[in-house]
Amino acid sequence: MILEGLRTEVLNSAIALHKYGLVWMAGGTICARDPETGFVVVTPSGLEYSVLAPKDMIVVDMNMELIDGHYRPSVATNLWTEIFKARSDVHGIVHSHSPYATAFSVVDKPIPIITETQADWFGQPVQIARYAHIEDDHFTTAPVEALGDGFGVLLGQHGPITVGENLHHALERAVTLEEAAKTYFIARGIGDVMEFTPAQAEASFDYYQNRYGQRLGEI
Repeated sequence: MILEGLRTEVLNSAIALHKYGLVWMAGGTICARDPETGFVVVTPSGLEYSVLAPKDMIVVDMNMELIDGHYRPSVATNLWTEIFKARSDVHGIVHSHSPYATAFSVVDKPIPIITETQADWFGQPVQIARYAHIEDDHFTTAPVEALGDGFGVLLGQHGPITVGENLHHALERAVTLEEAAKTYFIARGIGDVMEFTPAQAEASFDYYQNRYGQRLGEI
């Protein structure tokens, strides 16, 4: 089985979506690009992850040609590959239906930066891509444009996408985004919500990404 390690990571991340309450039943998608081959591993369409094995993950190339797998891949594989094409720094994608973040897409409101943890992982508000049916011409272009150089985007009236240099970071961002959206909802019931300025958000992001935690060679 090719890319066994990455297929295992994709499946484990998909199962984690349920653990963190970000999807239900067969919802959501996990997708990862192998840096060496450029192949993409993606979850199959419409199947519950708890009954699957690593071999059930689908491997395609960047043109969506099947490399290995016996199920149909995610129906939005064209979107995932377009994101990878647009962002050489991205190798992990998480798409969920988490309710609080999705609520922002339903009212057409970007998710502002309101907590330091959110600033650490995103550095900028999460924008919305206008609604598109999966067969619409702008289904792939609108999300890529709205994502830009950021790390999250809301699919209009659908749900969030988060990205990262690896799947761990993309999943961490998915959980962080949902917690921030939930916190915003709770805080609005207490009073006005304070938002980070762009400079504050960028400074927090820069510190967390470049100077926080352990670094190779320091131990």
